[in-house]
Parts: sequence; structure tokens; C-alpha cells
Amino acid sequence: MNVQHLQALLLISTIYLTNGQPWDITEDIKYILEDKTEDMKAFFDEQRSRVEKALNTGYIEAVKMKDSVSSYVDSQQRKISADINSYVESVKESGRKVADTWSYLPIEEPGARMEQPDLVLSVPGVIIRNGYPCETHTVVSEGYILNLHRIPHSKNKDVPKKTVLLQHGLFASSADWILNGPDKGLAYVLADAGYDVWMSNIRGNKYSKEHAWLKTNTKSYWNFSWHDIALHDLPAVIDYIVSIKKGDPKLTYIGHSMGTTILFAMLTLRPEYNNILKAGFALAPVVFMSDIKSPLKSLAPVASNIAYMEMLYGSHEFMPKNSALGRISSSCDEDNMDSMVCKNVIFYICGYNDKQFNKTLLPVFMRNLGTGTSWKTAVHFAQEVKSGGKFQQFDYESNNPRVYGSQTPPEYDLSKVTLPITLFWSENDLLSSEKDVKMLYDRLPSTARMYKIADPEFNHLDYLWAKDAPTLLNKKLLEYLEDTYKTEIGGFSISFDIGK
Repeated sequence: MNVQHLQALLLISTIYLTNGQPWDITEDIKYILEDKTEDMKAFFDEQRSRVEKALNTGYIEAVKMKDSVSSYVDSQQRKISADINSYVESVKESGRKVADTWSYLPIEEPGARMEQPDLVLSVPGVIIRNGYPCETHTVVSEGYILNLHRIPHSKNKDVPKKTVLLQHGLFASSADWILNGPDKGLAYVLADAGYDVWMSNIRGNKYSKEHAWLKTNTKSYWNFSWHDIALHDLPAVIDYIVSIKKGDPKLTYIGHSMGTTILFAMLTLRPEYNNILKAGFALAPVVFMSDIKSPLKSLAPVASNIAYMEMLYGSHEFMPKNSALGRISSSCDEDNMDSMVCKNVIFYICGYNDKQFNKTLLPVFMRNLGTGTSWKTAVHFAQEVKSGGKFQQFDYESNNPRVYGSQTPPEYDLSKVTLPITLFWSENDLLSSEKDVKMLYDRLPSTARMYKIADPEFNHLDYLWAKDAPTLLNKKLLEYLEDTYKTEIGGFSISFDIGK
């Protein structure tokens, strides 16, 4: 009942009272209430119906919306997946590197191969890459950990009956003997000829840098010259090879440059090795140096002073990679090589021979050059240049009496050399002149002989990398090697005399 209904009742009440007639209000109120109750019931029914309808409609709409969203998401997922698969397949078809990586197929990507593997690989890596077997052996001498590289047999796996030891020169390593590759590099040639090939590395170079207790940046570590290598390291290497070969190695020695210096010093200091080795071959022998033609001769008088200054500044290693000379070698690498400059520096020091120069080997050679040695070694060679035709031990000058008991260093007594030795020399070798080689030859026993390389332009490094090495060097060397070994005939041993 609202306000209007009450106002109507009051009005009727007033009329009845005014007429003096009594009014039975109960019936009237009852009537009004009954009438309005029906209206209210109808109203609430209608509102409930509307709410239910609204709820039902909202649910249906919500379901429709959900289905629509799910359908959209599914369709987008399918589209994205299809797009990704399409992209991957298109990349695979085009052969791009990323597709090969994703697919994990054993396919070599473009540009993966090294253009010059020898610039990166170690000596064992290069040897194995060329199809030959390679072993690394370790010998300890005065705490220096020396690594030897060995080609135990040829590719056909025939067991060799002959053994050869190759000793590199100054600033070098066992890489010298394989630089020229199969068919030309001496280590490969000897292996193919049936030799068990051993290549040593001197103390301080890249393959023999470690020491059992000394730090490599100290004077104590670098306080050695080739005299110490001849007295201690080379005998230790030979003893090790003999033990591996069960006491009968038939071992022949081949040295280049400083590798020959070490041999002659060892045979005078440790003469018993004249009987252990079979023969010796000296390529570009460096023993007497008074007649060298290289411009390096002009540095000999100041070498000691330079070494002294370097050592004052804490540099005991001669020609490390970060030195001035080391930077020259690194400037001739594969990517930054001025071949004319590098070639001319080498020719200036060792002798000009453009005909035998292999330009493609230059970056490989320069990468292996300058592996480091001691200042004492360099100074010892400088002393040889100034000695006036002497082959002598290190000159300690005012300290000689304390070291040797005399004012001058003792000379190496070449009369103790009894091992058959062949001297290979060439006219254009600026570091091993004809005069100096003949002086050495005259001091050796009658078992020695000389052989001059046929090419008049052959220089000090052509022994390692000459284009015509097979005909100019290797062929003759193999002939002499075969002459050295005894031939068993009917149980008798026949040896070939090697004379002058």
C-alpha cells in the first residue's frame, strides 16, 4: 500500500463521518490489500523471470565467448606453428648453417675447414693429418722436461730395423723436419725409407718449455747454452732411445745448424757416444764461425752487452714471441704477411735463393720460428764468431779461472771424435762457409767426408724447405745412410768404409 492509497482512505473516512454514517474500514482495507497483493506477486514474478532470463542469456553468451576465444587461440597456435615449420623448412632448403645446426645432421658447414691446417696444428697433429703415425715421448734432463716426437714406421706399418735421430737448429723445433710435407720433408722421407724416426726438442723451446722445479721466467731456468744440451740433454735422449730399442738401436744422428754444434760438442765431452751412435750427418755444420758471411757477424761484438742489458730488465729468454724479433716472425703470419719483407729478411741473414724459396711455406715456417732460446746460447755463438777460429766452451771472461781454472775457456777436443761423419755444405750458405766447413773437416778423423750441394744458390734454410730437396739433398743423404748400415750376408757382417 502506497501513500496514494492511504490518502484515498482518509478522504472516504471524512465523507462518511461528515454524513453521520458509520464506516466499516476493515472490509475496504482487506479489499485493497488483496488487490495489491496480486499486483505485487505479478510484479515479482515478472522480475524473477527477467533475472532468470538475464542469467540464462549471460551464461549462453559467456559460453559462446569462451568457445570463440578458444577457437581463436587454437587457430593462432596452428598458424604460428605452421609459420615456424615453414620457415625452418625454407631455411633447410636454402642450406643455411642455422638449419644444419638445428637439425643435428652430420653436414659440414661452409667455411668450417682451415685453409692451412699446418698453421694451427702441433707437430704430432701435422704428422697424423698427413697419414703417418706419431708418438710423443718425454725425457727429463736436469729437470728440463724434453718432448721427443717419433714417427715409428711408414704408412704401410712395416717394422723398421734402422733408427735415426733428427736434431733441429737455433730458434727451431721438431717442426723443421716436417715443414716441407710428405715426399720432401726429411722425417717423412726417412719413415718411407724404412727408418724409425725420432725428432728431439731442445730445452726452452715450445715443446720442451717445462721444468720440474724452476719457473720459466727466471735466470736460473735460462742459464744454459748449447754446451749444456750437449753435455746433458742429448746423451739423455740417446740413452732413452737405446732403452726403447732394447739396446741395439743402430742409431744414426742427423743435425742441422746448431744441431751439428751440439753433436760435435757431445762427442768431445762424452766420447763414449762415438761408439753408441752409428754415424753422424751434419747439414750446414756450425762449429767454426770466423768466416761467416751473414750480416749477423757484425752483431757479435755487441752481443754480450745486449744480453747484459736485456737481463738487467729481467729478460733471459732470447727472441720470445713478444720481442722485436718475435714480432717480425708474427708479422709474417697467414693473414698479415708481407712476403717480400719476410723473404728478404731471411735471405739477408741466410743467403739469397729465390728459386728454391717456397712462398706457401713461409707463414708456416715463420710461425714455428722463434720458439725461444737463452741469451747465453746466442752469446756463446757470438763468442765463436770472435774466437779467431776456435771451437771452445763458454767464455766467462774474468770468471774463467773460477769456472775452468784457467784464463781462457777450454776448446772442444775434436780429436776425440771417431764417429763416421758426413758434412753437407753449400756455396751460398752465409752461416756455414766453405772455409769454416773445411777447417772442421781437417780436424776430423779419416772417417769423415764432405758433400757439396749441387745448387750453387742453396742457402742455410734450403735444407728444410727447398722445392727441389728430393733431388738436391734427400737422395744423396739416403744413399749415404744405406752405406752406413751393415749388411748381413750368410751370418757375416760387412761394413762399408766411409773415407775422405
